[in-house]
Amino acid sequence: MKILLAAVDLQEGAERVVERAGMLAAQLNARLHLVHVINEAMVLYEPMVEISVRRRLQQGANQALDQLIHQLPAAQAAVTERHVMLGKPSQALARKAAELNADLVIAGRQHDEPVQELFLGTTVERLLRRCIMPVLVVCNTSRIQPYHHLVAATDFSRSSHHALRSGLMLAPKANATLVHVFEPPVLLGLLRQDNMHPDSMMAHQRTRIEQEVREEMSHFIATDDHHRISTRIMSGEVKKTILSVVEETHAQLLVLGYHGRQGISRLLVGNLAMSFLSAPPCDVLVAR
Repeated sequence: MKILLAAVDLQEGAERVVERAGMLAAQLNARLHLVHVINEAMVLYEPMVEISVRRRLQQGANQALDQLIHQLPAAQAAVTERHVMLGKPSQALARKAAELNADLVIAGRQHDEPVQELFLGTTVERLLRRCIMPVLVVCNTSRIQPYHHLVAATDFSRSSHHALRSGLMLAPKANATLVHVFEPPVLLGLLRQDNMHPDSMMAHQRTRIEQEVREEMSHFIATDDHHRISTRIMSGEVKKTILSVVEETHAQLLVLGYHGRQGISRLLVGNLAMSFLSAPPCDVLVAR
């Protein structure tokens, strides 16, 4: 990852986003771009007034970004660029990320209007639908420090493979827990048609999943990373189980795929990714 884009909304928590982005850029030896989008809905549509308001908003945003850059270590500040844009935030950020050929987009938990969030989703959620690169959401409650442990949920889909690889790159010295969760009630209901005993069904399913974990480790994870990854195969309600692993391991980063795999052993990570963002337990990395 050589180009990072940090979406900065200049509201509470923006400093944490920039601090995390600066830390990652220094760690990865990457160029950092701070991008603020002035929501076009804030600009009045009377021509002369619009020009004046737009100019003041742009000047204020540039000054605020300069202050954030000055808070970074001098070496990192020297290779950090700022951009102020006008438009719809999610669209403008996705367009800028594509223009810069960014490898990662970093954002905070956005402060959207409640009614807009209910019907359209937050800026981060809309951004996830548009970006092809991974998106890292910085949790406001966590202290900014290097990632020491990450939890990656997998359903063996391409999306979860990509998310895991991205997480390992962002946290090159961290230990990782790779988790697969299956829900017994659904599983048993499907397999009971074959007149199998429930214990035999569970054992059969666990054997299948263990084989898939081994294949994932061998095909999608660099050999050098095997030593720092432990695996867990668990049953229960998916989101609750993943959260319990995050809490138990004191993980600073949760890694999820955006699209889930279809099939009876699927982990519905694709459908759950958004729900984790409403109250993230730690930083959350989502990849397609």
